[in-house]
Amino acid sequence: MKFLDYLCYNFGYENFSDFSGSFIHSKLFILTLPLTGLGVVLEYYLGFNMLTLMAFGVLIFLELLTGLISSRIKGAKIQSRKFSRFGLKLFVWVTLFFITNSMKLQYSDTKGLSYEFYDWLHTFILGFVNMEYLISVLENLGVITGKSNNTLIGAIKKKFFKITGIDGDSCSPE
Repeated sequence: MKFLDYLCYNFGYENFSDFSGSFIHSKLFILTLPLTGLGVVLEYYLGFNMLTLMAFGVLIFLELLTGLISSRIKGAKIQSRKFSRFGLKLFVWVTLFFITNSMKLQYSDTKGLSYEFYDWLHTFILGFVNMEYLISVLENLGVITGKSNNTLIGAIKKKFFKITGIDGDSCSPE
């Protein structure tokens, strides 16, 4: 251990303990290990790469935050039913990600038509969900800024529903 202390001292550290402590700059960095591990598990089981996972997490957080703020501005009561719906929808989306990714992994060694289908379906669902949350965030921001009839939101909705073939009137995102 004295050799490691001496070696670290030559590089400007008091001892080996000081050197190893430099990898964790603050107590908040200690969260990076479990969060990174969770990211790896979610990447394998849900098929998200780390960037997609972070974007999805940010959109969910923003949708929740802007929804709470816009509810306060509208003077609407925050109901537990709304949170239950939010949680249920999130559970359904995550379950769909898991199923499509599992099927994709099952057929990954053949790389045939089944693999291509589940890969496409997984990507489609991911895009659909992200667009739904993005539209919801934009609608909430419209309420927050006082421009609830935002033409950008209308244009995105129109294009989104045209591409997906879904009737926008019968399936309006929250």
